Amino acid sequence: MESHITLYTLIGKPERVKAALIASFADMTEAVIDADGEHFTIKLKDDSEIAFSVNSDQKFMRGHLAGMRNFFAQVPFQCENPELRESVLRQIQAFNCLAGSTFELDENEDRTNYIINSMLAAAGEINALVLMPDMRLFSADGKLVYSSEGKSDFEEYTPIANADFLDSRFEESPADIARRARSIAALEEKGIPYLPQLYVAVPEAEAKPRSAEEIAKRLLAMFGACVYSEARGGGEKWKGAQKYLHKINEYLGGGLNDALTPNEKTYLAEKKPTQQDLANFSWRYECCHVLLWALGLFEELGWPDKICDVSRMGKLIWNLDGLTDLLARVKMRSREELLDAADLILRCDWACVDARINGREAPAGLDGGVAMEWHRATEWLVGGCEGADWDDVRTDT
Repeated sequence: MESHITLYTLIGKPERVKAALIASFADMTEAVIDADGEHFTIKLKDDSEIAFSVNSDQKFMRGHLAGMRNFFAQVPFQCENPELRESVLRQIQAFNCLAGSTFELDENEDRTNYIINSMLAAAGEINALVLMPDMRLFSADGKLVYSSEGKSDFEEYTPIANADFLDSRFEESPADIARRARSIAALEEKGIPYLPQLYVAVPEAEAKPRSAEEIAKRLLAMFGACVYSEARGGGEKWKGAQKYLHKINEYLGGGLNDALTPNEKTYLAEKKPTQQDLANFSWRYECCHVLLWALGLFEELGWPDKICDVSRMGKLIWNLDGLTDLLARVKMRSREELLDAADLILRCDWACVDARINGREAPAGLDGGVAMEWHRATEWLVGGCEGADWDDVRTDT
């Protein structure tokens, strides 16, 4: 019978994963059979084999981790600390590389234990977590991080990162260094703690800001979903709430379906959404606020310390004559302004997460929910997460 154990890590040099695995099995290895670098087989001295596959393709990882995150998000929660699961889910979202292993499971318990211990040893070298076949997620020292039953050996869990990822994922330009300094100065003035070694949200060389038209279409589609959610949450039926979406569809010249994300389409098609889904999509008003600022329609972005003014937003959008009218009013923010905002909001979100994990109130009156939504929006605006589509944007801190 085949069995599978998978390592998940956040690492700057994926080649280190293969090296760690080979080193961990070295004392019992007969030969290493290399297929193409990412796929290799270790033949043990008892003539049995373990096949490995290392994958750091970010498009694959985003889809794979989304499924893994959704699985653990839905399991029953049995831990005393309600923040622990959120920390584990953030950890899952942060991974950028996995190493899967496949081997034949037999009655030799010593061999099985050897394989497990060797995988844990490799995890220790690359700061990885280990997923067992029964969907139990372990730290490198063998402690249960989270299981399919919602259990954990941890009372608190702080997401991990690998030093070489922080040190070498990109070279900071003078503009990046100056941007970080400006963000830190602003945080210090507000009395907000920060992580000095946290790099800029998106480096200057990798930034690909969205076009005004792309932002405008995302704004209108998302605003429609928000108003729909607010109406449904207030007791309006599915059919009645469609009028808001029909209006946005008119704005977009019949192109609402093309402007919606896959997640939004699935949600809006559900005639009996959960209260949690209604709340989650209502929070996107905060993202709309950021996009309106990016288009120059709101003068100030402000700080993520209070819920946005939805009434003001509604007056602006519902008085438009459509997408063309919206684009005619745009005074697009500069690339530098967008990158500055993305970096500052990343650090605000980090401060909120750090406070929550350590049982403290968010500093300087920051609102953790607002900060996370602003983080999502600013990351998307500058092409973060390698230009990921809206649904795939991560809010790692």
